[in-house]
Amino acid sequence: MSENIRDKFRYVTDEKDSWTAIALIDEKFGGVIYKYGKVTLPEKENEKGDLPFRFEYDILDPYGLKQEDFDEEFFRLIGDILVCIIEEQVENNNLEYNPDN
Repeated sequence: MSENIRDKFRYVTDEKDSWTAIALIDEKFGGVIYKYGKVTLPEKENEKGDLPFRFEYDILDPYGLKQEDFDEEFFRLIGDILVCIIEEQVENNNLEYNPDN
């Protein structure tokens, strides 16, 4: 990635610390808060030789944006952020893998 994806988000929690979410701080989606759900890694490469993973997410606060504003650019951004988070957790030996969930 040519730009630093880490500069586009921060972690946020609710008042009771029952969940951690992501607040976007980039220009187009700044203020949007969402959380990740289930992340699925493929068992084999696709025809391009990639291992594209799938993930679920919930938008907790759209910050005034409409549903149609959450386009391919948004999905690509939160995918890049998820990769960044996974890489950080691997580097810190803090990645939790649960094959049943």
